[in-house]
Amino acid sequence: MDTIHLVDPELARALAGISTPTLTAELLPANRLAIAKFQATAPPGPGVSVEERFLSRPDGSDLRVLVYAPAAPTRTGGLLWFHGGGMVRGTADQYEAQSRFFAHRLGCVVVVLDYRLAPEDPYPAGLEDGYQALQWLHEAADELQLPRTRIAVAGESGGGCLAAALALYARDHGGPAISAQFLQNPMLDDRTGTPADPDPLPMVGEFLWTAASNRFAWGAVLGHAPGTLPPPVYAAPGRVEGLAGLPPSYFFIGDLDLFVGENLRFVQNLLRNGVPTELHLYAGAYHGFMRFSTGASITQRAEQDFWGALERHFRAAS
Repeated sequence: MDTIHLVDPELARALAGISTPTLTAELLPANRLAIAKFQATAPPGPGVSVEERFLSRPDGSDLRVLVYAPAAPTRTGGLLWFHGGGMVRGTADQYEAQSRFFAHRLGCVVVVLDYRLAPEDPYPAGLEDGYQALQWLHEAADELQLPRTRIAVAGESGGGCLAAALALYARDHGGPAISAQFLQNPMLDDRTGTPADPDPLPMVGEFLWTAASNRFAWGAVLGHAPGTLPPPVYAAPGRVEGLAGLPPSYFFIGDLDLFVGENLRFVQNLLRNGVPTELHLYAGAYHGFMRFSTGASITQRAEQDFWGALERHFRAAS
């Protein structure tokens, strides 16, 4: 596969001299260290405080969350953020600049999770952490001075999977209401990149996140080869058919991203189930372009789209 001619010119220049290794169990420790050095960039977010908190899990271990709060005494809501990394890598600390900026611009409290990663902690560990954080944020609404009716979830890549799974799980289990979900190139369906892919696209997934890496990550999460056995219902949200009752949903993805097919199927299913849905599709953009090529014009446009959608949601009632 050679799709470089389809890549946006600025994004293509960012790829010069960059290889896309296949993620494996042997490479994962070093890859985690390398990925942890990448920081999500954002404009300044003055007047925002950050507090590290530890939520006690049922087994006695702690779930670490970072809580970013704007200076305003009354906040517009809460945003629960799931970091990217295919559910096998990444940390909450990588999103400090972004979280400060979101809290400042949106007037909301931003909570970033250090959820458990596979393969050490496979499904449902990440989802359980997300649900615990959602319950805590709902219960702490008075303390944090935010309305319980405006708590949204968001995430990118593997974090987008957990955010989407959490929206489904909370709906089905009478959990705290989620006001919206904002998903950047979410990883939704374990069949992508396997022979079981229901609609394989030949021109996607060449850069930064490949089908082979995707198979490794899903295998780590599920504990078996992806696309073979039916996964647990909330493990792969892209396989779920009954999506009625989910909150308004926002998608942001490039047309060369490995996940574009599964995202389009999920969007169609949301629309079929009557869920208000907004889709932003970027021509010539590969997986993670918003993080990998921050100065590109298409990245700046995508950032404004993402920030604008969040702002419309959180500022609507203020």
